[in-house]
Amino acid sequence: MAAESTILASKVMKAVLIHAYDEAQTFTVEEKPLPIPDFGEVVIKVAASPINPSDLLFLKGIYGVKRDLPTTPGFEGSGTVIASGGGFMGWRLVGKRVAFFTVGEGAWAENVVVPATSCVPIPDDLDLEAASCSLVNPLTILFFMDHIRERNAKAVVSSAAAGQVGKMLFKMCTKENIPIINIVRRAQQVEQLENLGAEHIVNTSEEGWKELLKEKCTALQATLAFDAVGGSLTGDILAVMPPQSHVAVYGAMTEEDCSKISPADLIFRGKTVGGFGLRFELQRSSKLTLIRLTRQAVEMVRDDLKSEIQGRFPLSKLNEAIAQYKSNMSAGKVLIVPSLPNS
Repeated sequence: MAAESTILASKVMKAVLIHAYDEAQTFTVEEKPLPIPDFGEVVIKVAASPINPSDLLFLKGIYGVKRDLPTTPGFEGSGTVIASGGGFMGWRLVGKRVAFFTVGEGAWAENVVVPATSCVPIPDDLDLEAASCSLVNPLTILFFMDHIRERNAKAVVSSAAAGQVGKMLFKMCTKENIPIINIVRRAQQVEQLENLGAEHIVNTSEEGWKELLKEKCTALQATLAFDAVGGSLTGDILAVMPPQSHVAVYGAMTEEDCSKISPADLIFRGKTVGGFGLRFELQRSSKLTLIRLTRQAVEMVRDDLKSEIQGRFPLSKLNEAIAQYKSNMSAGKVLIVPSLPNS
């Protein structure tokens, strides 16, 4: 191990560094020593890492996790394990292709160190680009489906329904014959969902959308909602749902506080609003549950939990990558691919 550490320490890699929480406006790509893994950790040569909504919040400094600056962003990715700091799991992973979560420094770099327990080996027939998107969104959906079953919900409501998570949730609910009311904000997104076979769609840009949403929630007895938007939409959704309903807020696309929540709904109608955070779900889940869900996520990323890829950018083009993703998030993921040339 000492010899391996010496070899690693003599090498350098390139990594994105942000120097302020300003949405990466002042980012740099710098050379730095290849990271040395501690016991139980591995070094991964990064193949690809998607930009997720959580990354955008992190870059603005409004995500639940903040790190000392400068730091490298990127919460998930895929790649090949090239070294281990020791331990049974770490040594078993050397040479293997994996999907991974980051802990500490992020994945927008040529190499990253993560705990071996944050890695999921991927099948030989799954390409690394697809694998890079196989954890955050797919696991979120699988936890959603568990919550639907736990609450015995007859139907659900989904905001930002034309996004990648929204489309995945639609596919999974349809597969299990659970009616889903899809909330979008543009006619183009209505068309996208209709092409997937969606029956219940509410467009918030159309007059009378609240009345339509209430009508559908009442008819279908939708008592569970997953809200990625926040702001006033959270209260608007809760207001039209039946008594004893729950809205799980898992995103903040408006970057505004949840509002328009009626105390009467909370006190007299038994309605509730809560947060859903993937990291908290992972932390409180048993090892058996995590093994089951991560394996299921990687297996299903080929079809029901597949993310569309709309663009690929090198480390040096991070601003362009962010701009493309923000301009049309429903078109698919944008990947940071460290091996791409700068031009």
